[in-house]
Amino acid sequence: MWSSAALAQTTDTFNVTITLQDACELSTAPTDLDFGTVNLLNQDYDAASAVYVTCTEGAAYALSLGAGDHADGTSRRMENSGNFVSYRLYSDGGRTTLWGDGTTFGSTAAGTGNGAEQTVDVFGRVANADNTSTPPAGAYSDIVTVTVTF
Repeated sequence: MWSSAALAQTTDTFNVTITLQDACELSTAPTDLDFGTVNLLNQDYDAASAVYVTCTEGAAYALSLGAGDHADGTSRRMENSGNFVSYRLYSDGGRTTLWGDGTTFGSTAAGTGNGAEQTVDVFGRVANADNTSTPPAGAYSDIVTVTVTF
């Protein structure tokens, strides 16, 4: 016969840790800024797109927009076969605050992370005043780089 003897037991603990540091990433691809199909550049045309950024909660960040592939130093331009359409990018829907890299084409857009993906709107305008004539018909385009700094 077996006797039931008390089993000896001892315990100890261990720590579980993680260290988070401020971080940000462009978490989803930005949407394209499409001014649509228009005829003459005799009025202003507006469009909007979005940039998506995820930062740790409380992390301050700045979003900058590059000059684009066809800028001439004074304006951003879309290009088609050596012809250009000028445009501007803004950080506000009223299109009063130009958005650039802090030195060219406007200031950066600042924000604070909330730990989740945040949508930051980009507002564009093809202004009649920037395009003194309408270039030949065709599809015009440019590529702008967005950068998050934290």
